[in-house]
Amino acid sequence: MEEKIKILYAEDNATAAAVYTEILEEAGFSVKVAPEGNEAWRLYETGKWDLLLLDMDLPGKDGHELIRLVRETGDQVPIVILSSANHNHALYEGADDYLVKGCSVDEVRARMDKAIARTRRLNKEQEQGLFHLSPTTTFNKNNRLLVISGKKEELKGMEAKILWLFCLRINEVISTVEMCETLWNIYSTDKEKSLTRYVCLLNKKLKADKTIAIQNEFATGYKLVNEL
Repeated sequence: MEEKIKILYAEDNATAAAVYTEILEEAGFSVKVAPEGNEAWRLYETGKWDLLLLDMDLPGKDGHELIRLVRETGDQVPIVILSSANHNHALYEGADDYLVKGCSVDEVRARMDKAIARTRRLNKEQEQGLFHLSPTTTFNKNNRLLVISGKKEELKGMEAKILWLFCLRINEVISTVEMCETLWNIYSTDKEKSLTRYVCLLNKKLKADKTIAIQNEFATGYKLVNEL
């Protein structure tokens, strides 16, 4: 028998927790409810979960903090927001999708399935070192090979490291400070200038694919965007 997909659901509203737990369990998921953020974090750390479903306005650690803490561990477990207001900005913090309470049962099920399938695909590709940046572009971190519409180019060491960071967090803003500290173990003005030069070089190489680009996000960092 196939093991049920395990969902950790953080929700402080008992009525909402009961309603959506019933929906998810009827869809075949196994659900554990955490009534507040600190408990959700404890359960996350002590368990193995296939998906995190988060209300944003939680007592203790709120949804924003939980997303940050989970992503700081390097865990790419799918995170879906289920809240009373539109929290699409959470996608820039590391969430995979969001739902507004009151949505249909079919939509809840579909979003869960989509998030889990996407993460499993990405995990499999990352184990192999292969990333699909768009329908026509791939990057293999193991041999530093960038392929755009069949044209192959081996990237230099630092270019490959930077592109790999972007591949791990596609469509997510990565701060300049974080990138410099990850690449060189230090942040300085000189390192930031070096990072800018490398990003410019990568953008020139990526421009053959009009669907992807590295964007400068209001002087806070960079983001690799695509249409996947």
